[in-house]
Amino acid sequence: MKIVNTYSFKGGEKFIKENHPKELAEVLEVIENLNAKICLTKESAEKTMKGELLFSPSDMNHHLKTALHKKSWTEKANGKKKEYAEPRHAFGGGRFREMDGIKNKVGLEIQFGKYAFMGYDIFSKMIIFKNLGLIECGIEVVPAEELVKQMSTGVSSFDQLLVDFENRGESNIDIPVFVIGIGLTEREKKQAEKITTLFKSDKKAALGSIKLRKYNGSKPGPK
Repeated sequence: MKIVNTYSFKGGEKFIKENHPKELAEVLEVIENLNAKICLTKESAEKTMKGELLFSPSDMNHHLKTALHKKSWTEKANGKKKEYAEPRHAFGGGRFREMDGIKNKVGLEIQFGKYAFMGYDIFSKMIIFKNLGLIECGIEVVPAEELVKQMSTGVSSFDQLLVDFENRGESNIDIPVFVIGIGLTEREKKQAEKITTLFKSDKKAALGSIKLRKYNGSKPGPK
């Protein structure tokens, strides 16, 4: 995959490049080493795109976090299907907040949900973890608009997040955050076009090079 857009919130890009260049390099490396083809695993059940082959937001999120786990952004999970456990802070009474990763006071969120979740990550969750003394800056990875077009409806994009930045402004409680919009390389675009076209005409043949993800319950949406 590749970096399509970036946005520096409250000087996030400069702050992270100066104070956490290694952590930023690791995130960029993981993004660029992921072949998006392995995330082309979702058959849409939505009325507007029924039967189309789409990129799975949850698979993409999982593959990125699995690679980052190997670089110590998360802890080893015990007794779970996935090998990593997201950093979590418990407040008692079953209440908690967790991030996708934390390393050397850099908080990481990989968000393929609705735009409200993107804003919550930056304007609320990261502030909470900063107040707890666990992070001092953040990196938010989101899909670029071109990638969203090949995902389920309901997935927000880098461009949508800019609306919040441009209209909300900055607050004295905010922390430096570097937002990274990711998309497909030219090679991945060609691979995706070839497979999705084949999937429409010969599903059986297409399944020779991809594996559909099994979903429990409703398929629509960015689950």
